[in-house]
Amino acid sequence: MDKQSIRKMMKEKRLKNKTFLLHNQHILEKVLNHSRYQSSSTIGIYVSLKDEVDTLQIIENALLSHRVCVPKVHGDTMSFYEIKSLKDLTIGHFHVLEPITNILVEARDIELMIVPMLAFDKRLYRLGYGRGYYDKYMSHDFYGYKLGLAYSWQEVEYVPNDDYDQQLDEIITEKSCIL
Repeated sequence: MDKQSIRKMMKEKRLKNKTFLLHNQHILEKVLNHSRYQSSSTIGIYVSLKDEVDTLQIIENALLSHRVCVPKVHGDTMSFYEIKSLKDLTIGHFHVLEPITNILVEARDIELMIVPMLAFDKRLYRLGYGRGYYDKYMSHDFYGYKLGLAYSWQEVEYVPNDDYDQQLDEIITEKSCIL
């Protein structure tokens, strides 16, 4: 399947899956107990949309002991800004909560990057929403650990990938951790 077909299939699957709450709790526990999460001082993390793995509890927990930065879109690029609380977020591009702070965090300073996805495969390739924001960001001066969060039903046999697609280091689902 091509990327567009996989995106369409995953969006349809999201509408049928209603077990998000229980799965989110399992994923949350795995992230909070993860050695990379515990040892990283600066974490880059997306703010979840309705049908994505919920990151708000992860962010709230991380704010207690980590430097937390979240993405903001500027045209064709994405930058990460430090937040001190969830009150530092407002609705931005694509109806995603974005930071209102101006504390820019350089890619090289982020030790753990938690990324969203529509689909993934066992080779640790992810399929995003098609704009390439994360792939572009992680290909320039980012040296941290790339951790994807997804539900197990988002796994596909093969995600087509090009030279610019960034392979993740690990993907956590409610059922497993894929390395």
